[in-house]
Amino acid sequence: MIRTRQRELSGGSARGEAVGRRPLTVPQILELEAALMEVFGTIRELRERSTAARYIKFPPLPAVLSESIAIAITPTLFGSDWTGRYGGSAADLLIENLATRSLLRVEVKATGRHAFQELKEKDLRADVLIWFRFGLRLELGTGPIDAAVIKAPGRFVRSQCRLDVRRFEAIPGIQEAQKVFRFDSLAAMLVPPRRLGSGSKTD
Repeated sequence: MIRTRQRELSGGSARGEAVGRRPLTVPQILELEAALMEVFGTIRELRERSTAARYIKFPPLPAVLSESIAIAITPTLFGSDWTGRYGGSAADLLIENLATRSLLRVEVKATGRHAFQELKEKDLRADVLIWFRFGLRLELGTGPIDAAVIKAPGRFVRSQCRLDVRRFEAIPGIQEAQKVFRFDSLAAMLVPPRRLGSGSKTD
């Protein structure tokens, strides 16, 4: 059970909440994904043609992409009563249950083919960690996306570290603490829950 933080709703903002920052819209998210696919695909083709091109690195995934996706699909991952917004200094996001007035501090990660990620102290202090795993999708232009939702990651990872999905999921307790949602595409992921057909939970 995730411990939630209670607060009274009022005209003011939650402490630490970002002011004036807006997530990408669904069309902007899809446009950014298409642009990333073009960049990743170009680098992959160069690597296939030139051995020297192996020194060209794939770019990191922009935080605005993963955070905007997480905000857009908060009801899918957490339930219809939950809504997400930027968290300012408190966390990447604040996820709020409108029925119970509970808040969760959420950190968001996203990785591609090698799925290496650095977990920092702030990530480990979060109530929830969301990890989007794009796999080969951006390089190949197609493929599923996994969204892993991990409760209280600091219970299992005690200090800052860098690891991939395989090593992360081998940590005792992680499998039970996380839910993994798989989507056929980013467009399918962004469909509202009541119409969702291609996303499935893979505990």
